Formats: sequence, structure tokens, C-alpha cells
Amino acid sequence: MLAGMDATQTPESEILTLDRPVPPLRIGPWSFWPPVFPAPMCGISDRAWRQFGREMGCPLVYTQMVSAEAMTRSGRDKSWSILDMFVEEPPVCAQLFGGEPDALADSAAALERAGASIIDLNMGCPVNKVVKANGGAALMRQPELVREIFARIRAAIKVPFTVKFRAGWETFGDEAFAIARLAEQEGLDAVCIHARTREQKFKGAADWSILSAVKRETRLPVIGNGDVKDAASAVRMVREHGVDGVMVGRAAMGNPWVLREIAAALRGEPVPEPPSIDERLDMVRRHARIMAMRKGEHRGLIEFRKHVVQYFRAFPYARDLKTKLVAAPTLAEYERILDRGRELIEEYAARAAEEGPSAEGDAAEDCGCE
Repeated sequence: MLAGMDATQTPESEILTLDRPVPPLRIGPWSFWPPVFPAPMCGISDRAWRQFGREMGCPLVYTQMVSAEAMTRSGRDKSWSILDMFVEEPPVCAQLFGGEPDALADSAAALERAGASIIDLNMGCPVNKVVKANGGAALMRQPELVREIFARIRAAIKVPFTVKFRAGWETFGDEAFAIARLAEQEGLDAVCIHARTREQKFKGAADWSILSAVKRETRLPVIGNGDVKDAASAVRMVREHGVDGVMVGRAAMGNPWVLREIAAALRGEPVPEPPSIDERLDMVRRHARIMAMRKGEHRGLIEFRKHVVQYFRAFPYARDLKTKLVAAPTLAEYERILDRGRELIEEYAARAAEEGPSAEGDAAEDCGCE
């Protein structure tokens, strides 16, 4: 493991402010400020999620990753459905994964034609089915193939091209340094590093020292990802490791307001107060409506269940209300339940206070990829 401060050493009370606002992050012709970005997450980063990211102050949003091989073969329609980019407000970054240079280059060009502002290559996904298909983090161990992929995609598109990868496969360093150098040599515009190895997947602490180490290896902008949980951790990553931007993954699931808090901190402004009960419930209502509108009521509400679980991590004592929402078959039923949401949450909170500590709320779920 690289020598350096881990993500938990500095008291958070000491790093809530920056000496000056973080400068804009330039990726190709784009300038992003404040440089905070919601991570592309499988099953999460759909059109509704991207809308909320923009509302919370993120200047760039990402699609879910899609398979380049599927886009060029039988899975084309499903892939475009997952992307859901039609007439979307720019800028939006479309993320691809795969291991075939031809398919990746062709898919990148198709995404550019469809309006993608930036193309990102996923080389960080640790999920077995992706790795076994020679995608995601598997590419980190194949530098010559990566060089060919970088060159082919770069030649196929005119929009900026970025890559997201991990700190290494089993150990920190060598693969990450090699990929960063290849990215610079082949004309990419920025790199994003998830500061865990593939073997760690989403467990254990992220070692941010890889971020400053890669910064010394390349002139490309570096975006840091992994264990950015709040404004304090984002400021600490910038101050102590010199990243040009921060990416937030699982911490924003059920809590998109964390993006707003980080955006304010990076602008050098006071961090906003946490959302009220009413604000949280209004977001649940809006999110459900958008999911139902874009995907159809039945499918949209089924897919929304995972978001309900995450939103209600803020109310661990309100399990009954969460259970009712998860089981609600129609949007009208959602609305009816939420109309009494605040009253029920306050009732559950009072009961929990009387009964004392109980089981902890739902833990954050691994979303498959970030």
C-alpha cells in the first residue's frame, strides 16, 4: 500500500473550509465548476437521477455504463433504453464498458452522434460478470489492449474522452500509474480514480494517497472517487491530495443533498443545513413521479423500490412507512401514503424515543458499480 494519510486521519472539524474556492475543472472545451460529480452507478444513474444531480449543483452528470458489444449487436435497443439520453440537456457524459476495440470505437461514435458531451471508458467495475467478459477492471492488467482501445476511441470521436479506473488490481500503484500514463500519451482529457483495488471491490477504506501519487505521474486532470461521504471528506480529498474534482457514489443514494453540500464547500461557501423531513418526502414523491412517467407506472415503481430503501435510511425507525411505500402498486397509492408521511415519521420517532435503541437501519447496498 502506498504510504500516505488514510481517509480517516484528519479530524473533520478542522477541514470544513477551504482557503479559497476550488478552481474550475477543464475537460476539453468544457469548464466545470464546482467540480463535483455524481458517479455513474448501475441501476441508479438514470434520467431522473441525473436531473437531481444537476439540481444539487453538479455541472456534469453521467449515464449508467452500457456494454459496447451490446450496443453493436442484439442489445442495441436495451442499451439506448438504459442510457435514456434523447433530447437531454447537455452536458452529459456517457459511459461505456467492454474489451473489443472495434465495438468500443463504434459505440463511442454512436454516442457522440446521439449528443453525448463526453465519452468515458469504465475500467473500474469489479463485478465478476463484467470482469469475466474482459471489461471493467479486467482491462487494467492488459496495457497493450488498453493502448489500442484508447487510440481507437480517440480517433473515432471529437468530443472529450476520459477513463475511470481503480487504484490497482490486488495492490495499489503499478496498474494505475500505467493506465494514467497511457491516457496522457493517447490524448485522453481526464482520468477518474476509485481509490480502492479491484480485490477490495467496495469494502474497506479507500486509500487516497493513490490520488496524489497519480497526480505526480500525469498532467491530466484527476478526479477522486471513493469514501467521499460529505462536504468534509470532499474538502479533505482536495486539500490533502490535490485532486481537480471529486466524484460521489453510494453516499448520494437516498441522499442527493450531499451533492449540494459538497458543491457549496468547493465554492468556498457555508454548507447548507441538512434537508428537513418535508424536503426528503417531497423528493421521494418527485422521484417516484418521474420514474413512473419515464418508465411506465408499473415498471417505474418497481425500479423505484431500491431508491425508497435508500431514502429511508434517514428514518430507521419508520420501517412501517418504508414497507408500505415499497409495496404500493400505483402512483396514487404512493401519493396517499406520502400525504401522511410527516405525521407518521414523527409518530414513529416519538415511539422510538420511548422504546430506546433498536436495530440499525438499512445499510447502504452495493449498487454493482460506481
